Amino acid sequence: MKALLLAALIAPAAFAQQIRIEPRLFVKDHHYFLSGGLTWLERGDYYNSPGAVFSGAYYLRESDAIEIRVALFASWLGSSGSQVVNSTGLVPDAHKPVSLVAAGWRHSLTYGKVALGDSVVHFDVQGGGDVGTLLTDRALTPAACGFVGLVARLRDRLYGQLDLTVVGSLEHRSSSVFAVGFLPVLTLGGWL
Repeated sequence: MKALLLAALIAPAAFAQQIRIEPRLFVKDHHYFLSGGLTWLERGDYYNSPGAVFSGAYYLRESDAIEIRVALFASWLGSSGSQVVNSTGLVPDAHKPVSLVAAGWRHSLTYGKVALGDSVVHFDVQGGGDVGTLLTDRALTPAACGFVGLVARLRDRLYGQLDLTVVGSLEHRSSSVFAVGFLPVLTLGGWL
């Protein structure tokens, strides 16, 4: 008991260094977030599909937003698919991705701050889901996306976003196939 009392008296003096608390600077409530960047759709379907992505989100409250994403792909047949075409004359049954348009919900799971040298980076860990369509060289196919991501305030009105997305689409090949792919998205943007 005496040791606890002594510790309580000594503790304020021992910890008398100045503690800086950074206020919340990454406020999203009732703001529009617009961004653009790069992506790559990987579906294991013989196509290389790098692309550009654009997204917009409106935060209804601090933790929830509605969003829309548009991705445009510059897809080409990869080396293994080209080898099959050249040696056999057969083309893959897989559809060549052209674009993805999806809308849905984005939810902030947690808000955090990290001290890096003399500055503090404010960030959100987020998750969500979208539904829409994947346009291929053959058809418009229904698609759904689920993602987790990190959104970080880089400067005043500038943010960076990394989303790791799983995309599924229903394609009519020789039979109906639910094709699943991975879509990492890296964007920079601003908010209004």
